[in-house]
Amino acid sequence: MIRAIIFWLHLSVAAAAGLVILMLAATGVVLSLEEMVTELAERRHVVAAPEGVERLPPEEIAGAARFAATSLSYRSDPRAPVRVYEGRDRYARIDPYTGQVLATGPGGLERFFEGVHNWHRWFNVSGGSVRRARAVTGAVNMAFLFLLLTGPILWIPRPVTRRSLTNVILLRREARGAGRDLNWHQVVGIWSVLPLAAIAATGMATSYPAVGDRVYPMVGNAVSGGAWAVGSASREVVFEEAAIPEDSAGVAEPDLRAVLATAEAWVPGWRTLILNLPRPADREVRVEVQGGRAGQPHRTGFLTLDTASGAARAWESFADDSPARRAQQFLRYAHTGEYWGLGGQLLAGLFSLAAALMVWTGLSLAVRRLRRFVSLRREPRR
Repeated sequence: MIRAIIFWLHLSVAAAAGLVILMLAATGVVLSLEEMVTELAERRHVVAAPEGVERLPPEEIAGAARFAATSLSYRSDPRAPVRVYEGRDRYARIDPYTGQVLATGPGGLERFFEGVHNWHRWFNVSGGSVRRARAVTGAVNMAFLFLLLTGPILWIPRPVTRRSLTNVILLRREARGAGRDLNWHQVVGIWSVLPLAAIAATGMATSYPAVGDRVYPMVGNAVSGGAWAVGSASREVVFEEAAIPEDSAGVAEPDLRAVLATAEAWVPGWRTLILNLPRPADREVRVEVQGGRAGQPHRTGFLTLDTASGAARAWESFADDSPARRAQQFLRYAHTGEYWGLGGQLLAGLFSLAAALMVWTGLSLAVRRLRRFVSLRREPRR
């Protein structure tokens, strides 16, 4: 009796949320490949790195973009162009040795992935509808979590024998039709239920701010601040009191080349540096130092430097965040697998593909059941 109730609840929830779960799973597969695809596409913009030739000063690179630059993004690869940003969306790729504009963006590839992101998060709506759409995706993640919790109850065979267990943990190549769909649904579900439950739970926490506010303080104590090994950051930062030359207006002349040199030496194994360009009156500049891929906040830090001398003023890393803030970032990037780098992203994509297959076979079984029901209703009574 209980098993029958669980079955009908499972079927009803799957029928109601199945298509949206399928969309989330399919877009999740695409997004898991985003960083790898964009990195491959970026290779067509590599530049020649002449031996013994230094990069142009940041001011010249920013000026080459011919728009109001707000930040510069450097890669550790000397052949990589520098991205000059105006805000968050507009940017230009600049040859750091010649100042030549190689390309401007965002291009078609970036716009494609942005659209996929918007569909995955909030059905590609805009304005005030975003909050409501996020609530819907959160509810769908909750529904998917329910399906993952109830599924194993239905998949475990009765009675449990060696042969019956084999049928639900191994694919049967000879199966066809409904038998094949059921076999795939059970096997894929059993082997991926735990990772998919984690993906659904983290997605629900990020979709509902109220849920996240309750979850983050509890999870935060379990998320280690890590010990990201840095060079100069391991030493105490001393504020310099030496006089700094000033121009006729009484404002110190910025030396962004010195700022960049300090940031590069601060973390020898850095991958990306994002230099936020200071305004004329600013005496400090902030540089984001990434030691890993995007989505790895535990390998990211923020260095504050003096604009005139390039001297370090402060260093903030993941370990300095509050436990709740660490939990928020961990859950956000654990959902996509990015927290563990490229391998984590690809695994998240693989399990998203498994979720899509589960939904497809589950809906196929539901449609077959509906067809049988309709045909039985149409048969004349004797």
